[in-house]
Amino acid sequence: MVVGITEGLPEDYPVTTMPSAAETTADPPVATRTHDSRIELSGVTKRFTSPKGEAFTALNDVNLTIEPGQFCAIVGPTGCGKSTTLSLVSGLDKPTSGSVRVAGREVSGITPGTGFMFQLDALLPWKSVLDNVALGPVLAHTAKRRAQQRARDWLRRVGLAGFESHYPHQLSGGMRKRASLAAALINEPSLLLMDEPFGALDVQTKAIMSNELLGLWEQTRPTVLFITHDLEEAIALADVVVVMTARPGTVKDVYEIDLPRPRGAVQEIRFQPRFLELHHQIWQSLRDEVETAYASTREARP
Repeated sequence: MVVGITEGLPEDYPVTTMPSAAETTADPPVATRTHDSRIELSGVTKRFTSPKGEAFTALNDVNLTIEPGQFCAIVGPTGCGKSTTLSLVSGLDKPTSGSVRVAGREVSGITPGTGFMFQLDALLPWKSVLDNVALGPVLAHTAKRRAQQRARDWLRRVGLAGFESHYPHQLSGGMRKRASLAAALINEPSLLLMDEPFGALDVQTKAIMSNELLGLWEQTRPTVLFITHDLEEAIALADVVVVMTARPGTVKDVYEIDLPRPRGAVQEIRFQPRFLELHHQIWQSLRDEVETAYASTREARP
């Protein structure tokens, strides 16, 4: 797959040709082996205690099911509990009430087979790009040589061949995101959790990364839970877009995105009539919640 945006990028920016699935040498696609990563949230409520000792409800009675291999994007106003939902599915936190199940099992501790990608890079600054990407397999007791072979293959997939010996500080923001994506996918997750992974990137680099994510996801098809504030990004990437209410967050609407796959370049999808129809429909629902959240913050000001 060839990335479709180059206009306006620096001359030395490494925009590369992505290899097709047939050209890769990694193990067989995960989609043929792990198809049990169904996510179920039933009556989930999450409360926190504020620094003043007051109860604070982040999520209230959330009910949501995400099917195996489905790409689900969650949108909603700031503070509606999107990231909290992600932490509950990952096992990094527990609900106050209700249940969270992955692959039919109640989540207790870190969910097995889960990959993470966050807005901030999780690369270790003292390790080379190769060693960062190989770290997951090494921690899973894969022989170092084999782990590095797999890391080289994934770096090639994300267009970073030739940068194996570089360190994170020597890479651009987009290149670090590519390395983070490789580090998440090399572990062959059945569940990929992404919390605004491209939110800090410029528009053009963000489009490039979205294209690369879709291409790699098509090869392996893990279940994806993708948090974003960008409605266009959500529609371009996802099979399902979930709209959450203003705090306390709950599921307001769930929209099936019936754009055909493979999607193609995300920057071109956005001009399709069906994309514009979906955007208008979902924005009607989301806008009310954004305005409600904004009004509540104004009222809370001294």
